[in-house]
Amino acid sequence: MYKENAKIYLEAISRFGSISHAAKKLFISQPYLSKFVKDIESDVGTDLINREQNPITLTYAGERYLSYINQIEQLYHKMEYELQEISNLKRGRLKIGINPMLASHNLYNILPKFISMNPGIEVELIEDRSKQIEQLLEQKEIDISLTILPIDNDNINYEILYKENIYLLIPGGRPLIEKTNIYSNDIPFEFSDLNYKKFILLKSDMTLRKITNQFLNDYKITPQIVMETISVDNALNLASEGLGITFVPESVINNNVHKNAHYFKLDTHKYNNTVAIAYHKDMPTSKAAKTFIELAIRTFKSNK
Repeated sequence: MYKENAKIYLEAISRFGSISHAAKKLFISQPYLSKFVKDIESDVGTDLINREQNPITLTYAGERYLSYINQIEQLYHKMEYELQEISNLKRGRLKIGINPMLASHNLYNILPKFISMNPGIEVELIEDRSKQIEQLLEQKEIDISLTILPIDNDNINYEILYKENIYLLIPGGRPLIEKTNIYSNDIPFEFSDLNYKKFILLKSDMTLRKITNQFLNDYKITPQIVMETISVDNALNLASEGLGITFVPESVINNNVHKNAHYFKLDTHKYNNTVAIAYHKDMPTSKAAKTFIELAIRTFKSNK
């Protein structure tokens, strides 16, 4: 009766109110999701969703089924936690959700050291956008996450690791930056001069895009968006080749060398990336997770 992914699929149907919408969000086909639910209903002998209603809701049986799955998963996590405590990190697994930018530019500060200290712990990385990682943590699909604030879920606690500056990247050769240094804390032009200039920006649901939108709105800048991407590195490389202006966090700049680009630091107090390590407040934190959190806090405190 218990099927892998049943919790995720049923919760998605309940949240989005339709099988087709849920399937789209889950990146699976509608026929597959419909058959998946019908197979469970055949096993348990009753309907789990109200197909006659619009939006679709769970039946009472569906709610109870989901409740029992949650209890089973909580019991499983408790067992994993206790066995890891008993083994004293000799064996175990740690599932870490992480923002792709942090995976590329920050994880190397922690992960090799953690694996070296705890060779018996299997580490599984799940890379996705911050909001998707937040959902996985809320659903207890991962143990901890390295992410960028804000976190809007009351079920999630976090420890701030550090804050980093955001820079405006302008390709070399532009009239805006003639006779200026490559790196500067002083922007040698009026923000209004950026109006209608070509910009390369991240996708609208990404955290850095929300910060840059705030900057553009604050200074009433209307960008000519020539491209949107999910990769900060992609935006940096394309901007450095002259395709447009973009915004880059300090850690990404530090790991790249682009001579044909000029960087101007934005107001640190208003525009910054706040990087945190997060965990579910109602889920027992395993010894492996505690060790990783402590190592991350020590590592970034010593680096700043």
